Amino acid sequence: MNKNDLKFYLDALDIQKTGHTLEFIELLQKKHLSHFSFNNIAVLLGEEISLELNDIFKKIVQENRGGYCFEHNKLFYEVLNELGFDVLFVVGKVLLTNEKIDVAKTHRVTLLSFEDELYLVDVGFGFICPNKPLSISSSTLNNSYIIEKNNDKTLSLRIQTPDGLLTLYMFDLQTYSEADCIMGNFYSSNYKDAAFVNNAVISLQHQDETLSFKNNKYHIIKKNSNEIKEISSSSKLQKLFQDVFSIMLNNEEAQIVFNKGLRIN
Repeated sequence: MNKNDLKFYLDALDIQKTGHTLEFIELLQKKHLSHFSFNNIAVLLGEEISLELNDIFKKIVQENRGGYCFEHNKLFYEVLNELGFDVLFVVGKVLLTNEKIDVAKTHRVTLLSFEDELYLVDVGFGFICPNKPLSISSSTLNNSYIIEKNNDKTLSLRIQTPDGLLTLYMFDLQTYSEADCIMGNFYSSNYKDAAFVNNAVISLQHQDETLSFKNNKYHIIKKNSNEIKEISSSSKLQKLFQDVFSIMLNNEEAQIVFNKGLRIN
């Protein structure tokens, strides 16, 4: 990423002044999550998901079409790197309700080394994505999140829910390369049983509410409430995506996304 692209990105988020602090990264995360949607629309439309930085930048920042973790977290990694932060990336396993099932490594996430402390930084996990750096060594809840060390030297990101702690994903501190991301990206966008091949999802996190769509159900999630609206036609889906997520779909594209939700439900 060059300085011109960095300025374009920061301007898109209405950030005029940068800083070399955790507070600035938190601001950057929150702005990113509220402006650039997490979604898998391109997967459902059969488009190739390129991991070339120029393609990611064009898709997410210039065209505001959003993307999923391999796109969002690569872009954010490059932004932090250009800003002078010490970062690396790893690829982990998404668990959620599959804690006892062996799954592929399909989630890219950034690790930040700052003042002799290691932090998890994520902008690519949809509506329950953490919105601030999380200390790897902390053993206490942080905004409902906690990172726990496992017996096999892996680490798990967990979130507090009304039913207890839910494991979101598991990762380790091994060295990964872009080839690992290419493999995970190909699986996520092509394998017949992959979650993003079989579900339609999109979300934005704002300060006081999270707006989330999954399989023709639109969720308005606030601190103490979750309002759910059923989307009953492709035309209503098309209008929702345009009005709420600033995503423009033509009639055929809206029908494809809507039909995916019908098959799931």
